[in-house]
Amino acid sequence: MKKIKLLLIAVFTTAITSAQVVIKPGVKGGLNYSGLTNAGNDTKWNTSFHIGGSVSFKFADFYTLQPEVLYSKQGAKVGFDLVSNGGSYIERTYINTKLNYLSFHVNNKFFLGGGNFNLQVAPVLDILVSHENVNDPEIFDFGLAGGIGYNFPNGLNIDVRFKQGLTDLFGRNVGTYPETTDISDLTLNQVFQVSLGYEFDFK
Repeated sequence: MKKIKLLLIAVFTTAITSAQVVIKPGVKGGLNYSGLTNAGNDTKWNTSFHIGGSVSFKFADFYTLQPEVLYSKQGAKVGFDLVSNGGSYIERTYINTKLNYLSFHVNNKFFLGGGNFNLQVAPVLDILVSHENVNDPEIFDFGLAGGIGYNFPNGLNIDVRFKQGLTDLFGRNVGTYPETTDISDLTLNQVFQVSLGYEFDFK
């Protein structure tokens, strides 16, 4: 009877252990290629960087929840014409608008066939911490991100994502005439991100 009890305890413990969530903290960083919609007739994308940390919660071979906190430098180059006092054209120049965010991602990673390649989708909340050459931008930006990634067995991982901001940079809302009546009028953040990360395994 005692052996049966010990066997049942062993089986139960094994089942609980196998069902436990695998938790791994990590660090990541990489390149940003960012732009702004409707910021002017001549707007160029800007190159910068992001850096931060993550914690992954592996619930199954096919699904991992990975919250992230990143410092993300974004913005765009907005062109305008310099003119003389007499109104004659001098040259075209660009102002580098800078928008620096603390970015919170709730990243959902879906692993194809239980392998290392994954598809990603994440709601995003960006909080503005500093800015340059932008007049009174909104502090909060809600957005969505999607992309692909690959997790190597040694803990390294690579992500490629596109993040679309959903909050107008100057606080306008669709349908609040006369401010704006069309989503094509809104000034929104956009950014491509290429990241290299590492997850720590403390087991």
